[in-house]
Amino acid sequence: DFVITTPSKTYLIEVNYYNSNGSKPNEVARAYTDISKKINGTEEYEFVWITDGPGWKSAKNKLEAAYKVIPRLYNLKSISDFIEDIQKKC
Repeated sequence: DFVITTPSKTYLIEVNYYNSNGSKPNEVARAYTDISKKINGTEEYEFVWITDGPGWKSAKNKLEAAYKVIPRLYNLKSISDFIEDIQKKC
């Protein structure tokens, strides 16, 4: 969805919010896990996923599995951690 560039790294950021459950959150978690592995395999780029919403309540296991693979996975409550980290790098 957008990019943040710092002197040391470029962050490729995907953002989404799910109001309802279904197959979409599961499918996205699987896809972003794969994308993260490829992007994070380079020194100059890092994948960031910001996601939230009640749709994750029925797919907690998929989100938890993605959290173990994607180092920068945030929700609306924890996004301030990412913002603070980026500000330190600029």
